[in-house]
This record gives sequence, C-alpha cells and structure tokens, in this order.
Amino acid sequence: MSNAGKKKSTFTGSQQSQHPSQHNQQQHSHQQKQQPNLRPSSGDTGFFQDAPRLGNQFEEDVGLKRVLSLYLPPALLKPLHKELDSLAVAALSPQVLHWVEDAEAHPPTLESHDAFANRSDTLRTSEGWRRLAELGAHQGIVAEGYEGRYGRIGQFAKYYIFSPSSALTTCPFAMTDGAARLLSQHIPHPATSIQSFFSLNSSLSSRREAEVKRQVFYNAHFRLISRDQSARWTSGQWMTERPGGSDVSRSETVAVYSPLASSSSQTEDGTEELGPWVVDGYKFFSSATDADMAILLARTPGGGAKLSAFYAPMRLANGERNGVKIIRLKRKLGTRALPTAELELKGMRAWMIGEEGDGIKQIAAVLNITRVHNAVGAISFMRRGLAIAKAFSKVRVVAKNRPLWTIPLHLRTLAHLELYQRATTHLTFFTIHLLSLSETSTAPSTPSPNASSPLHTPSTPHQLLRLLTPIAKALTAKLAMSTLSECAESLGGVGYCENEEPLNIARLLRDAQVLSIWEGTTNVLVTDLISSLKRTSRAGGEEQGWVPFNEFVEENLVSPATATTSRVGEVEAEVLERCKVALWEEWKEFEKILEMRSKEELTAGGRVVLWTLGWVLCGVLLIVDARRDGEKTAVEFARRWVLEKAGIWGAWGEYGLLEAEVEKRARADCWAVFGEKLPEVKDRARL
Repeated sequence: MSNAGKKKSTFTGSQQSQHPSQHNQQQHSHQQKQQPNLRPSSGDTGFFQDAPRLGNQFEEDVGLKRVLSLYLPPALLKPLHKELDSLAVAALSPQVLHWVEDAEAHPPTLESHDAFANRSDTLRTSEGWRRLAELGAHQGIVAEGYEGRYGRIGQFAKYYIFSPSSALTTCPFAMTDGAARLLSQHIPHPATSIQSFFSLNSSLSSRREAEVKRQVFYNAHFRLISRDQSARWTSGQWMTERPGGSDVSRSETVAVYSPLASSSSQTEDGTEELGPWVVDGYKFFSSATDADMAILLARTPGGGAKLSAFYAPMRLANGERNGVKIIRLKRKLGTRALPTAELELKGMRAWMIGEEGDGIKQIAAVLNITRVHNAVGAISFMRRGLAIAKAFSKVRVVAKNRPLWTIPLHLRTLAHLELYQRATTHLTFFTIHLLSLSETSTAPSTPSPNASSPLHTPSTPHQLLRLLTPIAKALTAKLAMSTLSECAESLGGVGYCENEEPLNIARLLRDAQVLSIWEGTTNVLVTDLISSLKRTSRAGGEEQGWVPFNEFVEENLVSPATATTSRVGEVEAEVLERCKVALWEEWKEFEKILEMRSKEELTAGGRVVLWTLGWVLCGVLLIVDARRDGEKTAVEFARRWVLEKAGIWGAWGEYGLLEAEVEKRARADCWAVFGEKLPEVKDRARL
C-alpha cells in the first residue's frame, strides 16, 4: 500500500470510528461558532438605517454668513439674520414640504377644449405650486430688491434659503424680477417731467398714447413687485422659437402697429391697457405659462433685421386670453411642477418697450437679472445637496463599524464639494453686489454697502458686471450638476431614489440640469463673454474688455490697502501671502493669452477662458474673505483653491499621500466640512 493510500485509509478510518450522531453535533457546533446569528431579516425585523435629519439651513451655513457680512453693514445683518432664520424654519416645515411634494406629484395639465368642443385652454396647476408662489411673494423674493431695506443682497439671501424648497416657483419669480427692472427703466421718475417720456413735437394722439403707456407700465411694475396676493403679478419671458433656439435673431414672430379706437381699448378702471401693436407668431418654450403678463421679442416692419421688445398682458379685461393659444405642455426631465408650453400668438395686443429695433438691448436688462437668479438657484441647490450628504454621513455606519463621516476618502470628497460651493457663493454674491451698485441711481432704497468691508469694488460696476454675469451663470450651473451628482452618489442607492422631502436629492439633480440651458447655454454664454473681452471700439480698433477685471484683481490683491489685518496669525498670513503672489502670477500669464489670441481663437477655447476667469475671481474673493480675520477654514479654502488649484475643473488635489499625511489631511477636511474635530483613531472604533 502506498503512503498516499495509508493516509487516505487512516483519514477514512478516523472519520468512520466516530458515532454519526456525535459527528453531526460537532459539525453543528462548528457552524454555530462561524455563524452566530442565522435569523433572517424581514419587513419588520433586522437592521434599519436611521434617517438623516437636516438642521436649520441658515444657522448651519457659515459660508453664507461670512459672504453677507462682506456687503451689508452690521446694523442690517442682525435683523436680516433673524428673517433668514425664520425663513429657513419655514422652508423645512411639514407644510412647505407637503406643498413641494404636491407640486411634484401633480404637474400642470392642459384642458384644451370644454365638454362641447369649445376652445378653453384651461391650465391647471397644483395647490402646492400656488401656495409656494404665495409664500415666495410674501417673503419678498422679488419685492425685497425694490422696496425692502436689505436691497439686492437681502433679496437673494432669501431666495437662496427658499429656492431648494420652492419647487421651481423661483423661475417665474426670476422673470418677474427681470420684467420689473425693465419696465422701471421706462417709467419716468415722479420728479421728471412727463415731457421727457415723449417728444414735444409729437401729435396729440401720440402724446396721449405715451401717457397711457406710462401708466400701463407703472401699473404693471406695481403689481410685479407686490407682496399682496390679490394684487401681485408674475411675468413670462418669451424669446425661444423653433428656428433659432438661443439664437433669437431668427425669430419668426411679427408685430404690426395697429392702434385700437380709444373707446374700444378702455378697461373697467379707465386705463387703456391693450397696446397699439398686434403680435403674431409661435413661441416654442414659454416657462411660467400661468403668468399674468409677458416680455417678448418680435420683428416689426420698420425695424429691419433687428428685433423689438414688447410688453403684453396675458388676459383682457373680460378674462379672455389676449390672443394666446396654448398648443401643448412640455414633458421635461425636471422642473415638473413648472408649466412650460408651446404658444401660438394671434392678434395679441402689446406695447413696445424702448425704440423700434432696440429689442436685444432691452431684453439684456432682463437677462442680467434672470442669469443672476439662475446662479443663486444653483448654489442653493448645491448647499441643500451637501446638507443631505453630510447629514447622511453622520448616521451611516460602514465596514468595521466605522461612521462614514470619519473615513478620510469620504471626507476628502465632501471637502472638495464644500470648497466649490463656498467659492461659487462668493462669486454669485459679488455679482449681486455689482448688480446692486449698477442700479443705485435708479433704486434710491438700496442700502449703503458695508463701509468696513475690505473688498474694493470698481467705480464703474456695470462694466465688470457685464463680464461676470455669464461667468457666474455658467460656472454655478455646471458645478451644481456635478456637485449634486456626487451628493446623490454619497448616499449610494438611496441617493438615486425619489425620497421624501427634504431628502430628495434626485429632484434637485433633475431640476439642476435645466440651469445650464435656461437663459443661454454654456457655449452661448462663452460667446457672449468673448465678445465682451474682445470688442470692437467705435474707432474701429479692438478694445481690451478685460481691463475692469484686471483692475479689480490688482486692487484686491496687490494694493497697499489690501494688506492682511493684524488679527490674522503669522502662519495664516504667510499662507495668504503665498496665495496672493501665486494668483497674481497666474492671472498675469493668462492676461497675456487674452491679449495675444484673436477673438476666433479665444472663442474656440472659450470654456477654458470662462473657467480660468472664474477661478481667478473666486480666488481673489476667498483671499479677501480670509484676510479679514484669519479664520482657519477661510484660510484653508483660499489655500486649496489657489495653491492646490482645487478650483480647476477636474482637479482633486494631490494623490499618493504618505500614511502620516492622510490623517492630517482628514482632520483638515473634517473641520472644513463639519466645523468640528475628527475623532482620534482609537475613539472612532467606539463611535
């Protein structure tokens, strides 16, 4: 017998020598030690994940508080903080969250005909949609920018808190704000003679028409900025058509001057609100189809190839539609509660805004406003998504019983997203600040800026605003989509689900997709930006449109008045000095590229141009913020953005850290994300 055979025989004999029952008992005992709990889970038993809970979204937003203190004086900050705190409580209240869910669950519907085949075009929206719109108006989402004590900064701070719980009622608010601003520019100030509104040499009928037009615009403006539910209006903005999309120059809508007889155009209150122009055409996208009025573009016989701008009420005095037929509602990826439709205009009565052929210039005033609204919506979505992701990481336990929020890789991801959100919040509110300054002459109620702020603003804010508006809109939209995608991923499969409010990241992600499309796609904004950077002068040469940008960077980085305050520690001051030098050098190198490259070359690589300018500007603002007091997180964010170039698209910092550095970086990330110390390794096991 071979050795192998002996071993086999011995092994077999050993097994056979045991009594079968004894063998089964030992085997069962062994399995119990390996698997101590064999009870399966069920619908009512087993592990249940604790649900994350969101706190007060204003109180927890340290970044927003720092940003607001850059622009508003202390006397206004305290009462504004109180109002924002109250609004944040309301935004997460069961009632408001129920309205959001109702608006999502019951999208708008269109009843084109009644039971007897008569055309009705009855648009129905949900109660949740209507209630949220009422709440926003009451809070002054539009009105605060015109008659509130906090001005544009306070208005958009409220917008920021309200937006994630608004079910996109902020869309009609944005267009309402833009329309209010545009109409206000065409209403003479009370101290101005009415004669400045129309020509002294005009006929009596023309002068009468001008007086009526002024009153019509005044009445509409009053309603647009009203908080009173019984009086307030919302506005639509109709530019997109089938031929051109964002290219409005291919518009097929036509307006013809055909005034009504005075007696036939009078409304019940004696105001002739039906304009002398008749508009016909087809609008392919009309967000806020339930609006009370609209601003639109159309061709006119005397305008040549240029478009003219018009104002038109949606309904006549008798309640009938003003020549508007709703063809169909759009089926969309997101913004489900928002009524968006294709419209046919036939015999629509309207008033011209500005001069004939001057429509693009007029509509630019609206776009400046709506693009800022778009940016604020984007950063507010980012903040809500991060709040959900952070709250989940606090209750989720993963492998080896480790809390998710203590794992270095997860902290690194959240810290990077937090940096993006903080930087773009600075960018957006600085753009709002410039908007406010550019409107000061026509908005006497605008509060004075914070005199003690270290931020130096240009003497001609409208020039820098022209550059910043497309940058802020494009960058915030792109980052909102990527940030929300990461936030959804951080919850695993749950993040992909349509969860109950306020934890529904899926809704935010769906809605965020439209932010890069509304008010100009990214490439449209890039083209707009390059046209401002390389514009033709009146003399026929080429102007350097980035000069205001350079002046802003220089004033806030290298001017003697921008030195770091004495409150900043030596280490922090050294870091900020390195940031200043590095950013200035980066900017001057890029400025050479702007100077040497042609308009066509810059346009071809326009996304890099836009992103680089945004990166430089955010870097300046982060440095200015940190210089005030040397606060640890503010300095760290400035360092990461500039020295690590973490603000460059796709840059996630260094890799291959030594093990000793991993823990150090995790502690810094934890403080940046949660504002608290990371537990020591030995303590984490006990969490």
